[in-house]
Amino acid sequence: ECDKTVVVRRESGEFGFRIHGSRPVVVSAIEPDTPAETSGLEVGDIVISVNSVNVLEASHSEVVKLAHAGSDTLQLEVARTCNVLTPVVREPGAGSPLYSGYLWKLRTCDSGNNNRKWIERWFCLKRDNCLYYYKNDNESQPLGALMLANYTATRTPDSGRPYSFQVLRKGAAGLHLAADGEESATRWLAVVSHSIERNAQMDEWLDISKRNLKLSPSAVQQPDCFGYLMKLGEKWKSWKRRYCVLKDACLFFYKDGTSDSALGMVCLHGYRIQNSTAGGKRFAFEILPPEPRQRHFYFHTDTEMDKKRW
Repeated sequence: ECDKTVVVRRESGEFGFRIHGSRPVVVSAIEPDTPAETSGLEVGDIVISVNSVNVLEASHSEVVKLAHAGSDTLQLEVARTCNVLTPVVREPGAGSPLYSGYLWKLRTCDSGNNNRKWIERWFCLKRDNCLYYYKNDNESQPLGALMLANYTATRTPDSGRPYSFQVLRKGAAGLHLAADGEESATRWLAVVSHSIERNAQMDEWLDISKRNLKLSPSAVQQPDCFGYLMKLGEKWKSWKRRYCVLKDACLFFYKDGTSDSALGMVCLHGYRIQNSTAGGKRFAFEILPPEPRQRHFYFHTDTEMDKKRW
C-alpha cells in the first residue's frame, strides 16, 4: 500500500539515492546535498512504482535500469517503513549474535580492590567481532562494547570468583568476567578466543591486500582469476574497460594490464554474485553486498565463456 509519492529530479547526472534487495527494492542510502535528500525520500522506504510502473516484483537491476531509462525526473510511490527498517540498517553488528548469555562483570571503583563488585550483565558476541554487554537481555542499547582486535582471553584462577576469565590488551581497558559454571566458562573462552583469532587473520589478510594494491597486475602472486572486465561506473551506462585481478576474495582494478599499481580494490567477503541485465548487456553479472550501505557492482564480459570463468 502506497504511503507517499515523492518526485526526485536529477541534477549533475545523479538522483542521489541507492537501493538494496529485490522484489521489492528498499531505499538503503541517501546522499547529502542531493535531489533525493530534499525530495522527502527516506532510508527504509519500499519502492512500489517508478514513473507509474509497478516494481514490487522487479529485480534490483531491473529497477536500476528503469530509473536510468532517460528521464531526469522520477516519480516514486513508496511504502514508508522507516520506523522499522532504519534501526536495522544502521545498527553496527546487526543480526543474530554468534553467542550470547549472562556473565558476571567485575566493576572496580577508584578507591581500590576493597570496592570490587561483580554485576550480572547480558553479553553478545556479534559478527563484527565485538563483544557487547547490556543491562539485561531485554535491552537493545548496549552499556559498552569491546572490539576484540589484539586482545587475549585467559583464565583468572586467583580472582576470588570461580569460573572467571579476563579479556585484555596491553595499554587498553579490558573486561574481567565470570560464568556460573565450568561448561559456560569454557564455551565463552572458546568463542571469544576464536573471534580474536579471526580478527588477527583478517588484519593479516588486509595487510597483504594493501601491499598487493601497490603492485602491477603481473606481480600479484597466484591470482584466482585475471583479465579485462567492463565495469559500470557511478553513472548509468558509463561502462569502463578495466584490467582486473581476483586474489583471496579481493578484486583489484587497473587501468590496463601494464599499470604499475591498482586504481582500487573491493573486498568481497560476504558478497553474492548473480546474473544481471544491467544496461542491456548480454553477458552481465552483478555483485551484491552483505550490507545495504555497501556498494553494489556491475560487470559484463565479451563472451559467455569469459563470464563463467569470472
